[in-house]
Amino acid sequence: MSPEPLLVGIDLGTTNIKAIVFDRAGTVIAGASVPTPTVYPRPTWAHHDPTEYWLKAAQAIRQAVSQLDDPQRIVSVAVTSTGETGFPLDAQGEATYESIAWFDGRTKAEAQWLDEHIGADRLFAITGLSLQPIFSLCKILWLRKHAPEAYARTVRWLNAADFVAFRLCGVAATDRSLASRMLMLNLHEMRWATELLDEVDIPHDLLAPLLPSGTPLQQITAEAAALTGLPPSTLVSVGGHDHVCGALAVGVTEPGNMLNSLGTAEAVFLPLRRPMTDPQTGRQGYTQGAHTAGDYYVF
Repeated sequence: MSPEPLLVGIDLGTTNIKAIVFDRAGTVIAGASVPTPTVYPRPTWAHHDPTEYWLKAAQAIRQAVSQLDDPQRIVSVAVTSTGETGFPLDAQGEATYESIAWFDGRTKAEAQWLDEHIGADRLFAITGLSLQPIFSLCKILWLRKHAPEAYARTVRWLNAADFVAFRLCGVAATDRSLASRMLMLNLHEMRWATELLDEVDIPHDLLAPLLPSGTPLQQITAEAAALTGLPPSTLVSVGGHDHVCGALAVGVTEPGNMLNSLGTAEAVFLPLRRPMTDPQTGRQGYTQGAHTAGDYYVF
């Protein structure tokens, strides 16, 4: 009888990067944690060096895998992360600029520009998000204005979980829960808001293909296997937004349940059957998104 297969989950958090090995029943078999490498160049600014970020993620995986008697039991890996951190990549898959952290405060002017040119109520009607500087669209607009040479070389913008998955297997993709934190997803139709992208002159193909959380992508590369200690046969699957994956894990998937997701940042998570459309909801600062289990949620 063959040994029971194991799964690996990677959580790219604000404070720490964690790797957990568990069985199909959810029992934790091994785990490791390393500090998230973050640079604070000036007040309210924070970013990650993409190479260091990937190497730290690989280190956490390697430390967790090294605790196993038989790493060959690992069959699949997926990554979850904070929702607004983005990695700009060139045509060779190399970073063109630092990754602006989700909580970085440099993009207030871009949020104001969007309010003036698109309107906060209209953005809420399309994306389900209240207009806040942290969202990915504001970061992309900032890069275009303040680092035009880097922006000109950028052909792909990946969320943090998508970036590490890309480093693991070479396939670019994102799930709907992460996409719905970017201020560029049509939340009602579960597609990229191409009409909005056209208005702000962002190429459609800058954004990765949208896939359901859990979708198999590809086996890890030989380089990633050597760096992480994962078996070369390990399949990489699409991950998701950290709070949303946490809600799925504890069974908060139906309206009437609530999760207080508390870490470095806190979010009160409520599942919804459909997005709320009253603009007053957005004006009050609420944000909505796609649940990994289907349907929607509100913070």
